[in-house]
Amino acid sequence: MKHNWILLLLGCILIACNNNSVNFAWSPNKPKAGETIQFTNLSTSGEEWEWSFGDGGSSMVKNPTKIYKQAGTYTVTLKVDSKSRLTKTASITVYDTVPSFSCSINGADSLGINVFEDVTFTALVYNPYNYKVEYQWAVMSNVIYTQLSPSSTESTYRLYFEQAAPNAGAVRLTVTVNGITRDTMHIYKVNDVKTSSVVLQTDKPEYYRQRIFGSRAEIPYRMQKDDKGIDILTNAQDTAQTYNDRHFTLSELQQIIPEMLGFTIASRKIYYRLDDGLYVANIDGSHNELIQQGVVTAQCIDVINNRIYWATPDSVMYMPLIGAENNKFTTTPTTLNRIQNVVKLAIDPEKR
Repeated sequence: MKHNWILLLLGCILIACNNNSVNFAWSPNKPKAGETIQFTNLSTSGEEWEWSFGDGGSSMVKNPTKIYKQAGTYTVTLKVDSKSRLTKTASITVYDTVPSFSCSINGADSLGINVFEDVTFTALVYNPYNYKVEYQWAVMSNVIYTQLSPSSTESTYRLYFEQAAPNAGAVRLTVTVNGITRDTMHIYKVNDVKTSSVVLQTDKPEYYRQRIFGSRAEIPYRMQKDDKGIDILTNAQDTAQTYNDRHFTLSELQQIIPEMLGFTIASRKIYYRLDDGLYVANIDGSHNELIQQGVVTAQCIDVINNRIYWATPDSVMYMPLIGAENNKFTTTPTTLNRIQNVVKLAIDPEKR
């Protein structure tokens, strides 16, 4: 009889142990590196939990989340109440990485972007089986930008932003690998940059400022009359200039070129306007060359960016200063803006 009681007691213990089962599951079933995995504790009892994820990571949370940085197979162990007999072990396979992308400026990784600065976004797609990969880039914001890449469907994407914005440079990448499509998006801060600018006055008069960023310029904006840049638009615009400590006047230079209407001097060259166009010559008046034919209403020199700017009745143009002998040049004039009837131009060297 005593033996029967012992057997009954052992049976109850076994039943109790079976009721204290340890188990867990995870979602998604086929995770990828870089993706958040949710582990769910399915144990029927317990107050303490010890997880080991097979990559050196661990957790004491009942239902933890985990991100594996690399693809592979990992052994996951859950121990309940620190008891070895209340332990569950399972293998989890982590598949290809979630597509992502990085941003670089001049080949260096960057988290910050400056306005009008060339940036390259490069897709990072783990594709060990050489499946067909399709890319689609998009800028998900109202910030004005210019695409430099010939298309938005390659693994890299080049552009520059034309507006500064603290959190508006949102770029999205859609990648399709072996028929499976995934999206990823990053938001970048587009920083403003202080720089020199062209100041313009029309015949109305209206005043404009247009900041210059290397080979690019922002959209011109109307200035108020109390803007400091207006003070540099003097009555002697392109009719008087000090160069190499010598003061030149229009009347003095008209003795060499009688039809001259206005001038600016830089790099031992004199740029001047006649009734029929814009010209360049040596400072002694020799080797005259036509830069652009047509009416020129104003001009100025930008020594910071090494350019000459000039106004026609319907636009403002610019080009690099002449550097070759005999004033021959290969560059062509470029349109800066379409402001009409500009009568004065000046460079504001103060960075704004």
